[in-house]
Amino acid sequence: MRGAWAAGALAALREFQHDPFDLVVAVSSGACSAAYLVADVFERGLSIWTKWVSSGRVLRVSNWLRFRPLVDLSYLVDYCFRKFVPLPVEVFDRSPTQFEIVLTECRTGRPVYFQPDSASVLPALKATTSLPFATRGYSLVNGVPYADGGLADPIPIRRAIELGATDITVVLTHDINYRVSPIPRWICRLAYPSFPETAVAWQASHLALNSALDLIADPPAGIRLRVVRPRQPLAVRMFSEATAVIRAAVGLGYEDAMNQLQSQPAAHAG
Repeated sequence: MRGAWAAGALAALREFQHDPFDLVVAVSSGACSAAYLVADVFERGLSIWTKWVSSGRVLRVSNWLRFRPLVDLSYLVDYCFRKFVPLPVEVFDRSPTQFEIVLTECRTGRPVYFQPDSASVLPALKATTSLPFATRGYSLVNGVPYADGGLADPIPIRRAIELGATDITVVLTHDINYRVSPIPRWICRLAYPSFPETAVAWQASHLALNSALDLIADPPAGIRLRVVRPRQPLAVRMFSEATAVIRAAVGLGYEDAMNQLQSQPAAHAG
């Protein structure tokens, strides 16, 4: 649900950034908002957070007691993205913006930078939001099992640089002091008993995340970064259910981002 803040930030970015991005590399729930941004229907996509996610249909923490997933990805992707807030998937067959969704390949534990088309964009969004424990943990794209891209590459800043981007906007959902510690190995193995390499990737994900944050703090020569992040720790948590909290996070994301964008130079890759 921290993606609600990111959605608000992207709303500000869309308003502030007149030229479309050449490249968008997105991961986890941020990839869903980014897909609507790339498809140029972002106002429509914003209602996912302000209306549908906060309806109680997508997230139900009480499902722990029923031994059911907390997040109903089938409802989110197969109903919301297709029917209630339709994502025009045909855009991804011809978009001028290169769009990559970060996935974790379950059999190898390695990141995959998936470039979706009209047939694969919704399955890829379901896969990159397949969190351990909160969902089934993985989803199939073209018959291949993938998990949340954040397990292998939580902040794909290096991918953008490898692709030649020099003016980069980074949208983060934690404040400037954020760093993470390793997850116990037994938890990772419990989450992915059939995919040991994915368990290893998740157990090491703190290294990738902290390394990316260090790179953002001290980018290589010739790389111009514009960083948008919360100015203080957020009230919204990963599994927040309260409608007021989620909607407030969207508004705060817009406010934080607009203030920061006005003080930083433009960029053309996200």
